[in-house]
Amino acid sequence: MKADLSQIFKPFLTPALSRICKFKDVHAGESCYLFGDGVSIKWFELGAFADKPSIPCGFLPLHKDFSKLEVSYLILMEPWWFYPYQKTTSPPVKYIKNVIQKMYRNQVLREYPEKTLFTNITNYPVLNRKNAVYTYKSIEDGRLPENYISYRVNCFAGSLRASILIAIYLGFDHCYLAGFDYTHMPSLSRHWYEKGQGIENGLIEHESGFLEQAKEYIDITTITVDAGSNTLDSLTYKKITGLEPRYHENTELVSAENLKRFSHWPGYTIY
Repeated sequence: MKADLSQIFKPFLTPALSRICKFKDVHAGESCYLFGDGVSIKWFELGAFADKPSIPCGFLPLHKDFSKLEVSYLILMEPWWFYPYQKTTSPPVKYIKNVIQKMYRNQVLREYPEKTLFTNITNYPVLNRKNAVYTYKSIEDGRLPENYISYRVNCFAGSLRASILIAIYLGFDHCYLAGFDYTHMPSLSRHWYEKGQGIENGLIEHESGFLEQAKEYIDITTITVDAGSNTLDSLTYKKITGLEPRYHENTELVSAENLKRFSHWPGYTIY
């Protein structure tokens, strides 16, 4: 029902959806880092990635060393995310108070008002901010060709797809993935703000179909701790930074107060 309502109101939201047009190709010919929330981030010093623009797609702004990165853009594409209550995706399915979105508002959006946030148009009613750029099922830009990638495939089915699409639209010709551990071999689950070193999930050739289409527009390299990838060109952290990876537990990377807030989310292993 929510998706149907979004489609009904979409014509009235055209001005908000068109905000993205001014960003087309503004970084033509450049390369960037795209940051996910994978557990491999625990082995990385964020300051080692300050040589290129970085675009985090999740909760990396809550990392204690976030300010060491060169960040102009943030991505949080989850539909309906910035509402006070959220429906859980795993049993028992229920509505819970979304303390994480409140944390993100207070500690990220207010602290970094100059950074552009790319998010889903469903968040517009509760997140009408000057620095917010909205999308729906594609990018609303009449200059794009009919066979543009976001017209051929759902580019918002997950943070990996959305991040790469935004990098393509901004004009970057090479993106380096950090913290997208499903592209690693072995593939790992869990997040950098959770406890532990992650668990193998058995995924093989994650998003290979989408990635093949994306590589028509942009070169993609995934950064691993010490492994490779079945779907992408890969570089180890040491190869790209010259530094040895060094593990940090989540208690070293996130404040105690924020860890407590993360612990309220079902399925997260924080302590």
